[in-house]
Amino acid sequence: MKFARKSASFLLALAVVFAMAATAFAQEVAAGDGKGSITISNAAKGETYTIYKLFDATVSPDGKHIAYTGTIPAALTAYFTADANNYISATAAAKDGETMSDGLNAALKGWTQTAAAAASAESDGSILRFKGLAYGYYVITTTQGRTVISVDSTMPDVTVVDKNSEPPTAEKKVDDNDVAIGQRVTYTATFNTANFIGAGTSAERVYKYVITDTLPGFLTDVTVTGITIGGAAYTVDGKVPQFDSSKSITIPWVDGNGNSLYANGADIVLTYEATVTDQVVIDGIAGNVNKVTLKPYKDNEKSFEKEYSDKETIFSYAAALKKVDESDEALAGAKFAAKGLTVTGSDGNYTVVSYDPNSTTNGTEMECDSTGNLVIRGLPSDVKLILTETKAPAGYNKLTTTVELPVQKIGEVVTVTSTKIYYDADGKVTTETTETYTTSVTYNKNLAAVALRIENKSGTELPSTGGTGTTVFYVLGSILVLGAAVLLVTKKRMNG
Repeated sequence: MKFARKSASFLLALAVVFAMAATAFAQEVAAGDGKGSITISNAAKGETYTIYKLFDATVSPDGKHIAYTGTIPAALTAYFTADANNYISATAAAKDGETMSDGLNAALKGWTQTAAAAASAESDGSILRFKGLAYGYYVITTTQGRTVISVDSTMPDVTVVDKNSEPPTAEKKVDDNDVAIGQRVTYTATFNTANFIGAGTSAERVYKYVITDTLPGFLTDVTVTGITIGGAAYTVDGKVPQFDSSKSITIPWVDGNGNSLYANGADIVLTYEATVTDQVVIDGIAGNVNKVTLKPYKDNEKSFEKEYSDKETIFSYAAALKKVDESDEALAGAKFAAKGLTVTGSDGNYTVVSYDPNSTTNGTEMECDSTGNLVIRGLPSDVKLILTETKAPAGYNKLTTTVELPVQKIGEVVTVTSTKIYYDADGKVTTETTETYTTSVTYNKNLAAVALRIENKSGTELPSTGGTGTTVFYVLGSILVLGAAVLLVTKKRMNG
């Protein structure tokens, strides 16, 4: 029976072990008085290897046939079954073609958490051999345990290759990559470590790890909220270490005797918060990148040649409107405010200071420029600003309802429809043309081309002198004059 695993949280070997080989090994570990052995040909220096016996085994005299016996743990009954004579075989659930199924791999990992180990040893970097093993079906685990080793269960002396001998890795994530200026974001950097760097007996112990982040100008008020190593909180004098002036955090990796402080492969997880500043680039293609780097050191001063890094990108966008009249001509002087939006700037060009999408109160008043344009930079793409016109252009009526202003996702290709209407001397429509085109939205060049067009109606003319509306005043004046004449005649007659 042969099983292999593409990736897992431990090293797994299922083996029936027969006779002890006569080969000389640099590191041998006595595991009993049996005749079998398991050899790890490329054991990683500083790694602890542990073997567990799951089932007993018997073999035919010619060594060609094998039978397994024993008790199937309750957690593994879906993957192994026993017949009436207590001979054990694997179920279909245990296999994925020629490889071990993910379910069995996970179940075996769980089983080793409580099972008694047959033997365990920390590798010195040379070939590692467990000798004196009874015949059986074995599981091999390591501290790191990221990959699976494959074992030929019919070989007397089983030699396995540790696919887990991996260098450190780095991964960086952000909780929100579509942001507003002033928004607080959280980054998480995860590093898989190693206690030794290099191969075999020439591998060198890691003395310390230094974590460095670029922390560009578009981030401010950086606060490290937590560091864990191997799942346990890491503090110095009861406090979480912060980035120093070189934007780095140093973590010692050995004790005073030069021994590793942490298990080989222990994960370092660093979490920090930062506020997005107005230095953020309004660019939907390159975005705003910051990189984190993990550097292992051989001693206090000298680092290993290779370092390990990853980067994360956040994006911020802009919104634009254009104020026009009924004829689509630009209007200057209109002012707007948006719910929850505080900005800085003037003359149609504004930058977000803060944005609260849940606010019901209007923020900073903003004025369109001389061409009717208003641009607001530093917004996430998934919002629509609720605008209120606070002042209309001179001679035009102010809007009585709010307007939803969408944010343009810069870098995307959008479809724009442009309509032109032509009038004759009497104000009647003569022709109407519509043009549709696509454009890649950029902040500096054509954001105005896709701006929301908000129309103001001109004010209604009221009656004035010289117009038909003065008739009422003429009629009223005549009545008043006639009334005065009648009153004068009546008064003279009474006096006479």
